[in-house]
Amino acid sequence: MQQRFNLVDEPWLPVAGHGLVSLRSIFERSDLPALGGSVTEKIAITKLLQAIAQAACTPKDDDEWQRLGEEGMARACLGYLERWHGAFWLYHPEKPFLQFPAVAKAEIKPYGALMPEIATGNTSIVFQQQVPPEPQQVSDDARARLVLVHMSCCFSGKKVDASVTLSPGTVKSKSAKPGPALCSIGLLHSFLHGQSVRQSVWLNLLTLSDVQEEKTFTLGIGTPPWERMPAGENDALARALQHSLMGRLVPMARFILLHEQGAHYVEGLQHPDYLHGGMMDPSAAGDFSKAKPKMLWADPDKRPWRSLTALLAFLNKSDVSAFICPQLKYCATRLHRADFAAFRLWSGGIRLSSNAGEQYLTGSDDVVESELDLHTDWLNGEASQWFDQIQRSMSELEQLNKVLYASVASYYKDAGADNAGDLAARAAQEFWQMAERHFPALSRACYEAENAPRQSVMHRMQQCARQSYEHACPQDTARQLQIFVKHQPRLSKEAP
Repeated sequence: MQQRFNLVDEPWLPVAGHGLVSLRSIFERSDLPALGGSVTEKIAITKLLQAIAQAACTPKDDDEWQRLGEEGMARACLGYLERWHGAFWLYHPEKPFLQFPAVAKAEIKPYGALMPEIATGNTSIVFQQQVPPEPQQVSDDARARLVLVHMSCCFSGKKVDASVTLSPGTVKSKSAKPGPALCSIGLLHSFLHGQSVRQSVWLNLLTLSDVQEEKTFTLGIGTPPWERMPAGENDALARALQHSLMGRLVPMARFILLHEQGAHYVEGLQHPDYLHGGMMDPSAAGDFSKAKPKMLWADPDKRPWRSLTALLAFLNKSDVSAFICPQLKYCATRLHRADFAAFRLWSGGIRLSSNAGEQYLTGSDDVVESELDLHTDWLNGEASQWFDQIQRSMSELEQLNKVLYASVASYYKDAGADNAGDLAARAAQEFWQMAERHFPALSRACYEAENAPRQSVMHRMQQCARQSYEHACPQDTARQLQIFVKHQPRLSKEAP
């Protein structure tokens, strides 16, 4: 294909309220509020923008990060994009962006095979949007995002051409491993958000001191792959990506080459994961205090705001057995240096199922994302007080949920229903949906010196639990009213 579509100049990045913009526009404009697109696109694009900033101007420490500022970072990134403009051609004949001309011998897969929302193979088509697109219907900007997402968020399975290897002696299984941003069932990722996309990139910029303290990336920041692409699965550049920060921000989990009719699609680098080498993306959260590490997974039944205390567990210095998200640990606690009063915490991911090495989406799987408004003061100064209060409040909410679940289940068991557990789970979900509306007020109340504001919000949470019980349990007949009163939740002792 002819050399065309440079990602620095052409619009391909979705921005909320602005449509598609170019890489240059991201760093030139301060009026682009937040990334759009799917959850996996947001994760992959955020990591790409961070990789560009890390390559352009990684600060030495927090003081240098503060002096750099958003404007300084933007200027450095624009200069970097100009210097490396030639590395961002999507269809370069010799060095296409994040692609491998050497895999041209692999089988061509239709674009629909690389899109999880498209029905391919034996999958039944239920909705019109599941119909595989014709090659000409997949625009250049969509192809660029497809390549980027598959570097880190690709599903495991047998869609790859396992017969093609680039490094001598490499043996591949028929089922490729999932991307490092997903792992087995889908990791939950978290980033700081500011008033614009470029400000968000600056807020998430890691320093050399951060990377050295983390000790996860033995080769430090590393070199982005578009500067020096590995020649295969096991050469020196491949090993450098596997053990550097750049290799987590823009991993090469798939070797891809775009074609007019689809894409040559081969398994790429097998990046170490949390079980093998203790490696994870900085935006993921893991607990490595035990022999077997645990990760914080995306869960459609549990909105990310309910994991706030786990995501911010680094504030509790005395608890060594806790989830730690390096992206938040290093970036959130330095915001007071720049007089940053408030920020947003974005968390998102995709939940997956798997069978025989094949990952897929079932009826119970879905994407999740949420955004919380937080104040810098809550994480500094009196942070321990705020975190203790929010932790206590979340424990009380969990207890309210348990009482509600038990009450609804007992009601339906007494009524002779066979699906008491399912009906109780549905009531619990309704409770959490109503509670989410009051959570911003609860977060603010936990910073108050007096306990009365928190007590007031928790009282509203109790009312949410009562309403969920009333909605779930009919009271139309005398018998229903009798068991309704018998099993109604006793909330006075479970929450203040």
